Amino acid sequence: MKRVISIFLTAFTLTSFPQSFTGPTINPFDLESTGGFNNPVLVDIDNDNDYDCFNGLITGYTSFFENTGTAGFPDFADWYINPFGIFDAGNNAQPAFEDIDNDNDLDVYVGEAGFTIYFLRNTGTVSSPNFTFISTNPDGITGLGSNVSPVFVDIDDDNDFDLFTGETNGTISFYRNIGTVSNPQFGNEVTTPFGLTDVGSRSSPSFCDIDLDEDFDAFIGNEAGNIIFFLNSGSKTNPAFDPPVTNPFGLSDVGSFSSPTFADINNDGKEDLFVGTETGSFYYFRNTTIVSVEEEQNSNFVELKAYPNPVNGILNLSTKNVDLDRAELFVYSILGEKMNISPVRIGSLITMDFSNVSTGIYLLIIKSELINYSTKIIKSGNGF
Repeated sequence: MKRVISIFLTAFTLTSFPQSFTGPTINPFDLESTGGFNNPVLVDIDNDNDYDCFNGLITGYTSFFENTGTAGFPDFADWYINPFGIFDAGNNAQPAFEDIDNDNDLDVYVGEAGFTIYFLRNTGTVSSPNFTFISTNPDGITGLGSNVSPVFVDIDDDNDFDLFTGETNGTISFYRNIGTVSNPQFGNEVTTPFGLTDVGSRSSPSFCDIDLDEDFDAFIGNEAGNIIFFLNSGSKTNPAFDPPVTNPFGLSDVGSFSSPTFADINNDGKEDLFVGTETGSFYYFRNTTIVSVEEEQNSNFVELKAYPNPVNGILNLSTKNVDLDRAELFVYSILGEKMNISPVRIGSLITMDFSNVSTGIYLLIIKSELINYSTKIIKSGNGF
């Protein structure tokens, strides 16, 4: 069975090229080292359209850096501890923020070194937060390990927030929200969910749609200081994570006890990565993935056919209005590795041989004076 994908594009089409980060920069934007074992998270807590920084500390306190700059040019003020009613969690505070009750302000959950998550509801407003302690391990959360590192994400696209936790033994636990967007209720613990395997020790998860395919990919810090990446090759409703890759896209070991979090800190539409460390410093990796600019220069559309897709052997390319002989064609893996696949002219077709690459998702990039375009090609092992 063959499947033909027809792609209509303008002179420049909005798309993402292979992901890349530069850095690290240590303690950027006037962030200061906080002494050791920091666990940062960036949110707009005061509704002024820029990211502020909260940071869990080994002491159990949570430090706060207000962003007194702008959305595009951050500048963090001097830090202070336990803002807005957040209290000492005992040891190794690990905060996570989410509007869990759908009232348009951010609530906070704070993990700690024991087996507990503290829930504090925002009883203030979207711009003037005030956190009030409600309960420990709320809404059915049970079975937590030590050094709980919580993060919330709508992993199944049902409009409520599910809970993932890291812990000392290096595994990830999952609690599906079986309640509603306003009244959460968490189901039974599931360990190593959706293919998220043990990362060694002291797992610290974060999620980001790094490849812009509308599902969440996982980045997990560990005690060794690495970032372990799991590509979501499933869907936004049914996640399935590929085998782990260590420090992809130009990321690097940060020493020890890496704690990652994402935020578009410079307002360029791309998620940047901040990593907390054992030393208390913040490591900043700027997302430098190239994204082309959508710019329709005229009404002439180009019809490009790439088939079969999924492909097991030869991929055929043809077009009506673009001279592929004068374009550059490249194939990259989803992790940014350039593949050794050269285009071959056969009559009016361009062919590319995918026989010797592994099953997976690849990016075909076409560049010329008029075209700067990429599209997803699926390499199948099923003989399509």
